[in-house]
Amino acid sequence: MKITQMTTRIKSALFFILSTSISLIVAASLLELYVRLMETDGTNFDIEMWRYAKDLKRISDIPDVGHEHIPGKSGVYMGVPVTINSAGWRDREHSVVKENGTVRIMMLGDSLTFGWGAKPEDVTSYRLERLLNTGKSKIEIINTGIGNANTSMEANYFIKKAHVYNPDIVILNYFINDAEQTPRRADNFFMEHFYSAVFISGRFDVIMRRFFRRSDWKHYYRNLYQEHQSGWLATQNALRELVRYCNDRNIRLIVVNYPELHALSPYPFEDITNLVASKVKVLGVPFLDLLPSLEKQAPHSLWVTKTDAHPNGKAAGLYADAIMKFLVKQYPATFEEPTRAESINDIK
Repeated sequence: MKITQMTTRIKSALFFILSTSISLIVAASLLELYVRLMETDGTNFDIEMWRYAKDLKRISDIPDVGHEHIPGKSGVYMGVPVTINSAGWRDREHSVVKENGTVRIMMLGDSLTFGWGAKPEDVTSYRLERLLNTGKSKIEIINTGIGNANTSMEANYFIKKAHVYNPDIVILNYFINDAEQTPRRADNFFMEHFYSAVFISGRFDVIMRRFFRRSDWKHYYRNLYQEHQSGWLATQNALRELVRYCNDRNIRLIVVNYPELHALSPYPFEDITNLVASKVKVLGVPFLDLLPSLEKQAPHSLWVTKTDAHPNGKAAGLYADAIMKFLVKQYPATFEEPTRAESINDIK
């Protein structure tokens, strides 16, 4: 009798485990199906950025660079086509040998430089090149921007690889999160292969910020600039190394600061901008803050989507106009300012 009861209990336990496992598998499958069908329309930032990283990036074999684009890959992200050229950039093809009489500018930066969520013609580098080429000089701009990069990665990438294109000018595009530590690709099976895992992770982060006092974006950015934060220290070291490298080779270097577009007036990070500017200027490098170029602009009017504060074509036009004027002021013998009729806002 006891053996029969024990056998029955074991069968019941096994049935419970089996039925629960099947239910969980079915529920997970349905969630995965839902996310793939309903959250892949190009508007979910977490999923689109994950797809971009999964499809177009690889771990770089260059020390301290972290990740880089896979040459020749392409896809559609945030509803926008992205094509990576043979050098690993979201740009047209560029010859290593510079054409005679050409002024070559190389832009280093992250997803803002890359043009996340923007059409190719709405990327700042594209707008700037068209604007500068309305004058007599032949200007070539190379856009090496890559999403989720920081200043340390960008400087190392230029010094150890991209320098072979021999730019006359390097523009280091700086954003407030460039003081982050270099990201490392996590070895997580679920995050590597399942849309639903990315979706749940994103929703969990929102819940933690809203209801459990996880640091919001303002506190997060501000904490990056604590005196002894390793990412901020690495950023300063990278700046010094980049300046030394460029000075030794007579490459002109400027740093352009891109504002955080969630709030512009009053701007919550003016003190951080001033801190970064002080570190740049003490190295003898010209510094341009793009915030004044957005005066009286509504923040949402500058976003690529209603929920994504990366700069859209309107912001890119304002940025390009400001950078153009700065270049003309810094290097009048090299650049000439276009006429009013050739304003960036007139270039379609």
